[in-house]
Amino acid sequence: MAAKNSIILQVFAFLVIVLPVANSIKFSYPAVFNFGDSNSDTGELGAGLGFNLPLPYGQTYFNPPSSSGRSCDGRLIVDFLSKFLTTCTTSGC
Repeated sequence: MAAKNSIILQVFAFLVIVLPVANSIKFSYPAVFNFGDSNSDTGELGAGLGFNLPLPYGQTYFNPPSSSGRSCDGRLIVDFLSKFLTTCTTSGC
């Protein structure tokens, strides 16, 4: 029982020391890295599976599709998330 109390005390002491230091660090990253996930779908599912779908098979939000043949304007869900997080940090969300 004494060993269990000692471990709990050590964990508590560690948290008391580390958490204030971790909270005082300001992280300012100029970019968001997305290593491929469902939030990085650019609308090219047909090309990846080896068959062609009739256009348009993507959704444009702001501009017509580019001349590269893609049916999206290039913005990914992660772009919207990044904009939302930036807005929240500057306006206090």
